Amino acid sequence: MHKIIKYIGSGAALMMAVSIMSATAQDIDTNKWDLSEKGAAIVTYQGRQSIQLKSGVAELKDVQFQNGTISFDISMEEKRGFAGIYFRWNDNSAEYFYLRPHMSGNPDSNQYTPRFNGVAGWQLYHSPRFAAPTVYKFDQWLSVKLVVKDNKMDVYIDSAEPVLHVDNLMGPKAAGRIRIGGGGPQNFHFSNFKVVGDNSVATVGTPAPRAELADNLIRNFSIASTVVAGTSVEAKSLLDKKLLEGQVWQSLGIDEAGVVNLARVSGRTREMNTLLIRKILTADAAQTVRFQYGFSDRVTVFLNGKAIAYGDDTYLTRDYRHLGTIGLYDSVFLPLKAGRNELIFAVSEGFGGWGIKAAMDPVSGVQVD
Repeated sequence: MHKIIKYIGSGAALMMAVSIMSATAQDIDTNKWDLSEKGAAIVTYQGRQSIQLKSGVAELKDVQFQNGTISFDISMEEKRGFAGIYFRWNDNSAEYFYLRPHMSGNPDSNQYTPRFNGVAGWQLYHSPRFAAPTVYKFDQWLSVKLVVKDNKMDVYIDSAEPVLHVDNLMGPKAAGRIRIGGGGPQNFHFSNFKVVGDNSVATVGTPAPRAELADNLIRNFSIASTVVAGTSVEAKSLLDKKLLEGQVWQSLGIDEAGVVNLARVSGRTREMNTLLIRKILTADAAQTVRFQYGFSDRVTVFLNGKAIAYGDDTYLTRDYRHLGTIGLYDSVFLPLKAGRNELIFAVSEGFGGWGIKAAMDPVSGVQVD
């Protein structure tokens, strides 16, 4: 994502932004929008003043949004791409809803996902609770409206009724900025953009039912606080003990998808992209047990400091449509010794979601902490 030229910085500007959050912002001009240095422009398109985005972003100036309505028209080509809106943007975390024109009519034609510390989690949240099959029209204006109230959101796409209702927004709760973005090899055009802040707004949609979580799902993990370099741990036969020095371990529970979203703990860079996740298994006697797990995107599994498994589930690594979505797709047989056993997952993030989930059937004489 390119750098935004200008930000709301001073306390006075923030107070002004909060004071006008109930106003309507509609004009497409540089007085109301900050554009990224590349991939963004204000142009006339199909007879309208519009923001053109091609792997660029635009941020609405001087508006803080928490609850209310966001609406806009978008024109897309019938080709691969991703275009959508971030709201409640705070410290590189936000709520995010976007369209996939190349998946028109498919279950993943659009997506809601939270963004934490610069990492969006679409690989973690793939179900009818977060996306709706929608047929798009192309090369003409398509109407999109979001109605947001606290942790709920209705999404309208050229419709009188919501096509998607999200009843568990997982990102920032406080008011934040609004951005639009477009990625891929096409130009997206946005026009007729309106924001109305309204704490009394109500949603009317019905969510898809939550999937029941398996009884044997691991409910929490200990996460190391400091990111490490993937090159220091990925596919290594032994865990470097120096990576554990100075780590502060925090307990983090699973969300409704049964996943621990690791981006809640930290952001990452291209090099510093790996978090260590720990479970302690205490066995009355030496024995071998099966442990199921899922990860995004890459993992090296260590038991008592020695590697016992490695996996790469990165987007597009296996075939041209490999999404790398997370699930309990892998198992490892743990050769436990009598007493305390330290199981560590070194999980590296590349793109699309940073997570871990695991399950283990109850075993006599083995306690999982």
